[in-house]
Amino acid sequence: MEDLVALGERLPDPLPVEGQGGEAFRWGALYALEGSRLGGAMLERRVPPGLPRAYLSSVHGKGGWIAFQDALDRAADGGGDAWIDDAIRGAEAAFALFAAGAAAEQVGTHG
Repeated sequence: MEDLVALGERLPDPLPVEGQGGEAFRWGALYALEGSRLGGAMLERRVPPGLPRAYLSSVHGKGGWIAFQDALDRAADGGGDAWIDDAIRGAEAAFALFAAGAAAEQVGTHG
């Protein structure tokens, strides 16, 4: 949101989440979101000086990604194939939101 304000843009309308699920679904979505922070840190280095970069600079603290992975492993322990399948659906839903947001931005329909 900070970046949009800095650019003089308004916050786009929320996108609907495709699919729903339980705890595993939420863990899968969180995995995609937390993982995107790793990529954001790499992209942030390529943003020219003077441009907003708050979104991309939201990186994990030291050991944060490993701690997240450990928590995910504990949550999945004993869940079996059904848990994994639901987590995959959650990750796919999060990636679909990223894709939908990018598509909306390209055609100017973001709100």
